[in-house]
Amino acid sequence: MVRLVAAALVMFGMSGCTSDPPPVAAASAERVRPVVASTSSASGPREIVVSGPVTVEEQLDVVALRAGVIVAMPVDVNSEVEKGQVMARLDARQLEADRATSEHKAESVDADLKNWESELQVKEADLRRAEAMHKEGISTQEAYDHSLYEVTASKYEVERQRGDELSAKDSVRSIDLELEKTRIVAPFRGVVSQRYVRQGQYVTVGEKLFRVIGRSSLEVRFTLPATEAQLLRRGDVVTVSATTDFKESTAATVTHLSPVVDPGSGTIEVVAVVKDRLRGLIPGTMASIRIAGTR
Repeated sequence: MVRLVAAALVMFGMSGCTSDPPPVAAASAERVRPVVASTSSASGPREIVVSGPVTVEEQLDVVALRAGVIVAMPVDVNSEVEKGQVMARLDARQLEADRATSEHKAESVDADLKNWESELQVKEADLRRAEAMHKEGISTQEAYDHSLYEVTASKYEVERQRGDELSAKDSVRSIDLELEKTRIVAPFRGVVSQRYVRQGQYVTVGEKLFRVIGRSSLEVRFTLPATEAQLLRRGDVVTVSATTDFKESTAATVTHLSPVVDPGSGTIEVVAVVKDRLRGLIPGTMASIRIAGTR
C-alpha cells in the first residue's frame, strides 16, 4: 500500500512539471487598419471597392439675419426654388414705419439744403454789389466785410445741410438693408430639403430656417489607405453605384486627393464628381466606389 501511494505522488509531480503556460493573445498588439474590399485575378488588374457618402457642393442651411416673427412661408420641403426667391418673410411693420419717417426727414433736409443754396446765391450777389460800391468809394469797408461774412456763414450752412442730407439718406439705406433681412431668399437654384421652423414662430439671429440643396453635380467622398494612394491621380475615373453589386453604375472623375495622410486613420481623402444621377444615388446616402488599380 505504501508503494502505491509513493508511485502516485511521483506521477503527479511529473505531470505538474510538464504543464504549458496559457497562450497569449497576439491580435491585440496588431494595429487596426482601414478595411477595403479588394479583388485581383491573373487575367485582370487589381480592384478595390470602398464606400463613401454622396454629397453636393451647393448645400446650405439658410439662417435668419434678423430676429422676428415669421408671417409668411410660401415654400415647404421639396419645393423647388430659384435664386433670390422669397422663402419666408418676417414681420416688418415697425421697420416700414421707421423708413417712412426717415424718408420724410430726408426730404425735409433736402428742401432746407435747396433753400440755403438759394440764400447763398443771394448773399454772393450782395457781396459783388458791396465790393463794387466799395471800390467806387460809395460804401464803407465795414459794409463790405459784413457782406463777406454773410457769404461765408451761408457757405458753412450749406455744407452742414449737405452733411445732414447724406446722413438722412444713409439712414434710409440702413433701414432698407434691415428690410431686406426680413425677406428670406434662396441663395441659389435648388430644392428645399429641410424646414426647421413654422409660420408664426419667433426666430433669433443665426437660427436655421431651411436647408437648400442645389442642382449642381453630385460628389462622392471616400478614403483610401495611404498604401493604396498610388492607385489614383486627379482626373482618373472610378465607378460609382448606389448598391454593392454595381448592377447600375456611373462614372465619376477624381477632382481632389488630400496631399497629406490622416495620422489617426492612416488614410487620404478623395473626392470625385459623379457624371450621371442614378436611382438611389442621392445626397446623404452611401455609395459604393470601385477603383481599378492599374499603377
